[in-house]
Amino acid sequence: MLDLEDVHINRGGTHAVRGVSLTVGRGEIVSLIGANGAGKTTTLAAISGLLRPRKGKILFRPQENAPAIDLTTMKAEQIVAAGISHCPEARQIFGNLSVTENLKIGAYLRNDADGVARDLADIHARFPILHERGSVPGDKLSGGEQMMLAIGRALMSRPKLILFDEPSLGLAPILVEQIFEILETIRRDGVTVLLVEQNASMALEFSDRAYVIEAGEITLAGTGKELASNSDVQRAYLGAA
Repeated sequence: MLDLEDVHINRGGTHAVRGVSLTVGRGEIVSLIGANGAGKTTTLAAISGLLRPRKGKILFRPQENAPAIDLTTMKAEQIVAAGISHCPEARQIFGNLSVTENLKIGAYLRNDADGVARDLADIHARFPILHERGSVPGDKLSGGEQMMLAIGRALMSRPKLILFDEPSLGLAPILVEQIFEILETIRRDGVTVLLVEQNASMALEFSDRAYVIEAGEITLAGTGKELASNSDVQRAYLGAA
């Protein structure tokens, strides 16, 4: 579904991503793990059109067996329309807007009012707390509720692929497990997931495949289980002695 080919990205005057190549298969959960500053968030920003790579291709196939489109030539709103949503780091909820208004913003490119209403009902069924707190301003929600709102907002565009950037950030351990279970249900519903996550243990447990990025370069790749059992990964990211 998604192919990054030798992608290089500058950010803040720094060559932040250096020749990253990775693939995301349709229906997979794929994780990108690494230390702070390794280039994870920068890579997602380039996929969603928030940054323009200096070199390389980012190819996306919205439909199986369809021709690939090069995202590096597209604007961010065109990428959303093509089927990619970005659930950003720290959620970035619109704090002065209500929960319902935040959700509807996720559908801003759509003009099928009946479909939007059905999807809003589906989000309420998936996250009943968002229905209960529909008129509450976004900045009045707890961290876990804001994360659910960010996921719901991303789903409102009917994406085929969602980019998640640190969904467990700042959450209590019990909520972290709930969020990862939600990601699994999203995948079962037919949405592919590319996940950036510092909680490497949980990310590898739930991922079909994963990549390790260090100093802007992919250094390891494999299934979630393979990387979780790799001694270098264990020492660097899983707390092994």
